[in-house]
Formats: sequence, C-alpha cells, structure tokens
Amino acid sequence: MSVAQEKVKDKAPATSRVQKKAAKKKWKEQRKMEMQHEKAVKKHHKRLQQKKTRKTMRKEKQKGEKLRKNKREFFLVRWFKNRHH
Repeated sequence: MSVAQEKVKDKAPATSRVQKKAAKKKWKEQRKMEMQHEKAVKKHHKRLQQKKTRKTMRKEKQKGEKLRKNKREFFLVRWFKNRHH
C-alpha cells in the first residue's frame, strides 16, 4: 500500500551552522598566520637597511603622496632645490 503524498525528507543543507563556524575559525587562523608572515617579512626588510636609507625612503614616500594629492611643494623648496645643469 503506498500513499500518494508521501513525505519526502528534505536533505539537510550541505553546510550546517557547525561546519560554517569551523570553516570560519580555520579561515581566521590561516589569515592570522598570513598576516604574521607578512609582518615578519616587512620587519626583516627594514632591518636590512641602514637608518639613512630608511629616512630617504620615508621622505620619498611622503613626497610621492604629496604629489598624488596634486599639491605643490613649499615655495622655498621649489626656488632652491638642487637642479642638474
């Protein structure tokens, strides 16, 4: 005897809340490790350079940011900067 309207069990979603939570935790740990690695690499590169080099790089970075903002240099700097003749 078969019933015309049998209840078909709905399959549970492939990823349950517990699985999503575990995946998120794993992703966070992996992201944390990646960030720590990047930080260590950056620190290592900084250590390889001398203080004078780092200062020069910082000045160049500031100069680049200023130019990207489309601002002119201070007028005294423009008047008296070293020009190659």
